[in-house]
Amino acid sequence: MVFQPARSRLKTLRNIFGNVWALLGVAAFALSLAILWRHPNFGREEAVGGLIIFGIIFPVLAWVTTLRARPLELPERRSSGELWLLLSCLIVVTLYLIWGAALSEMLVPATWLESPRVKYFLVLARKLIVFVAIPFLLFRIIFGYRWRDFGVQWAGLKALAGNHLLVVLVLSAVILLFQYFAGTGAAPIRRGEFNASQLALGLPLCFAWLFLEVGLVEEFFFRAVVQERLAAWFQSQVSGVALMALLFGLAHAPGFILRGAGLHEAIGTTPSPLDSIAYAIVILSLSGIFFGIVWARTKNLFAVMFIHAATDLLPNLKEFVQTWGI
Repeated sequence: MVFQPARSRLKTLRNIFGNVWALLGVAAFALSLAILWRHPNFGREEAVGGLIIFGIIFPVLAWVTTLRARPLELPERRSSGELWLLLSCLIVVTLYLIWGAALSEMLVPATWLESPRVKYFLVLARKLIVFVAIPFLLFRIIFGYRWRDFGVQWAGLKALAGNHLLVVLVLSAVILLFQYFAGTGAAPIRRGEFNASQLALGLPLCFAWLFLEVGLVEEFFFRAVVQERLAAWFQSQVSGVALMALLFGLAHAPGFILRGAGLHEAIGTTPSPLDSIAYAIVILSLSGIFFGIVWARTKNLFAVMFIHAATDLLPNLKEFVQTWGI
């Protein structure tokens, strides 16, 4: 019995480093980083720092804080039909990321788009439709899924006051401290650009908004739908996390290839398809690992929604305060 914890840790390491999809993810990241390394403007130090922080430190912290967490009970169905439906949903999301914003803005009056506040609601509405409503209805109609099967349970709310509380508080606090002291998005706060009333009102309101816009939208789709279906199919939570993280990055690659969006300062104004795919993997895939571990260990959508909102809070505060005139 004395050696049981050591054996358990050794088994965990074997599950991770002996998993073919985890190894594939590591290889894809290493190859992508090597491809980008030749670009003189590519932020090599930032990429390595991101790898250490988001690829190692935060995932380890997520694992440690969830050691005593009891996951919610969700159905584990290994169904090829669900996998094909998941592929269809991924295609819809990829198309949205490429053309969704432009097409949706063509369907509304131009005067609506002139108001930043109205645009806030339009962005939220189309995200909720594409990432939440459509996948949920498809899985509900075809396979009979309910909200509780995606981690939306009363038991999840109760767990936030119980064995999931430590997970949420510690991880949210660490992320907020990291963002405040090291994140460029928190620079306006460090410079004292907000008064006390703006912070007192803006922080909770911005958090509530992000709880829906990034928390519900991204965590529902990428964790409760994508990761959970992949983990069930491969019968491995490690496989689910690794594949979800890789797919999250690759889903953005077509937009980079077609528009070169946000790449000109990093790898040039006309990046090749290979460079765009590599950039998507290096910059975006790592962020999915941290949340993927929290989901795999809790199966509580409310928990990952809370942590995700805390992650995006400080970088989005200035725009939120300016938009709503707080």
